[in-house]
Amino acid sequence: MVLELLVLPVWLLSTVQLVLVPLCFVLAWSLVVITAWNLISAVRDGVSRATVMHKIPCAECRYFTNDHRLKCPIHPKVALSESAIDCADFEHAGLI
Repeated sequence: MVLELLVLPVWLLSTVQLVLVPLCFVLAWSLVVITAWNLISAVRDGVSRATVMHKIPCAECRYFTNDHRLKCPIHPKVALSESAIDCADFEHAGLI
């Protein structure tokens, strides 16, 4: 008697399957697409940020001290920032 009450009717089970299977399929693939889109977006943003940061010439400048207290005696607030990309006082510290 108890087992008969727990059994769902066949029509209800087939109706639920007709609705849930396509819904779960769409939701699962939507999650995969959104995750892939976010990963691609993060990589693209990271690469664009890296290209900007590699244009900062401070590490190759003659006045760069490589000291965390005073990175540049001429422009200490601008050193190693994006504002230093077109520094007028830049002199290449090539080997003598």
